[in-house]
Amino acid sequence: MIRKWVAVCVVFAAFIFPQAVSAEQPKVEIFQIETGRVVRSTLKPPNVQKEAEKSIASITGLYKKASPLPKKGYLVKVPLDPAVKIENSAVNTLASEVIFVLEPNQKPIMMVFDNENRTYFFEFTHDLTLLRKALQL
Repeated sequence: MIRKWVAVCVVFAAFIFPQAVSAEQPKVEIFQIETGRVVRSTLKPPNVQKEAEKSIASITGLYKKASPLPKKGYLVKVPLDPAVKIENSAVNTLASEVIFVLEPNQKPIMMVFDNENRTYFFEFTHDLTLLRKALQL
């Protein structure tokens, strides 16, 4: 009897509070490098997926400097749904997320993990002005 009552309560709660029961939507996370913390986590604005796809399409090559992570700036993790294929001389994989490395007064770079969890840093030519505006950066 108690099990039936618990099951009825769970089903009832699913209808009243669907967001609490459903799977959480992936969020864009903004990590501030200086503080070492996520400073904002937000639902992905509609145009951010397209901006990430355009950035992937504009990859010009691997980032060649010794230290790709700066001491100041932000890391912006963007979940991709659907995943985006990255195919070039360095990697051939589906990316389910990209991380933009935004350093003041420097061109942004993109960090991608492949299917085997190897990290790649890419240079790209797409302008991230719209992405920065959508995320208030």
